[in-house]
Amino acid sequence: MSSRELTTTELTEALRAFLGRNLPPGADPEIEALYRAGTGSSRENWPFDATWLESGERSTHRLLMRRDPQSAVVDTARSAEFHLLEALEATSIPAPRVRWLDDEGVDLARPTMIGDRYDGSAHRGVLRDKNPLRLSSEQRLALAHDMCDVLGRLHSVDIDALGLRDILDVPDCSPAEHEVERWIGELTGNELEPQPGLRLCAEWLRDHIPASPDRLVLVHGDFRPANVLVDDGKFGVLLDWELARLGDPLDDLGWYTTPLYRGEHFVPGQWTQEDFLARYAAATGRDVAPGALTFWQVLSTFRLAVIALNGVRNFCELGSDRPSAPVDSLIAKVVDQVLAAEKG
Repeated sequence: MSSRELTTTELTEALRAFLGRNLPPGADPEIEALYRAGTGSSRENWPFDATWLESGERSTHRLLMRRDPQSAVVDTARSAEFHLLEALEATSIPAPRVRWLDDEGVDLARPTMIGDRYDGSAHRGVLRDKNPLRLSSEQRLALAHDMCDVLGRLHSVDIDALGLRDILDVPDCSPAEHEVERWIGELTGNELEPQPGLRLCAEWLRDHIPASPDRLVLVHGDFRPANVLVDDGKFGVLLDWELARLGDPLDDLGWYTTPLYRGEHFVPGQWTQEDFLARYAAATGRDVAPGALTFWQVLSTFRLAVIALNGVRNFCELGSDRPSAPVDSLIAKVVDQVLAAEKG
């Protein structure tokens, strides 16, 4: 992995050479319109078009290169994400197709994977009244239903048949305890100053570990409308799998229903949290215990606050180009959740 930042021209040439080594002999690939889209916090997204020779004719392929940034707010293994997405091709889960992996960044300067690029747009406010993707009320409600149905199918994937225990880490304790200790460790590693509010919440989480699920499931880790490509008004592709793990299905449910996100994830008057949980339970046969859901909702906001602290540290110390989310307001929100849970 190179310590020097490549220019776009240099990266284009490195990418052309990388494809040349991974395509059949004589493919003679060419790269067009490579650019960095946005400022992803855990992956850089670089759309591009590639042409190469197939069966005597040149064909064009719409691709996406996802590279590790110089400093990420969450450290994740791109090889695990790549092999997970390969495994999911055998299922009905609408995950993106991946093609090539430069796991150590030997060829592309940083760890990178390349996959197909899809039509559609993703927007965190797609279910809100401001309606940025201009969906009809029927399309918005159908999309909300599809979000629930896809999550149910994801949690019903046979992790053993797909060999996911060989791809993703298996928790050595309950998923809840594992995640709490993981994120307390992240807090310890990213505090630039003492965070008594978060320490209070950490102890509350330790004191309220719920029972383990009857079986481990595939958890997406960032399941929300912002990570869904909507194409022609319909659910297209579920994106951003870098936080996927084996764990408790309530992990995703707590993330989706945490108070911080409720305004974005439901449709007022048509699709409430209660509707979502009832549809999920009917599809999966899995009841959602209110106390356990509260635990995962608190942990979800706690994670967001710790991720924001990591962003502050990266911005201050490592030269990140992405400023952090407002840390103080996130800490206040998770403290409020803990106090509300204590009041019952």
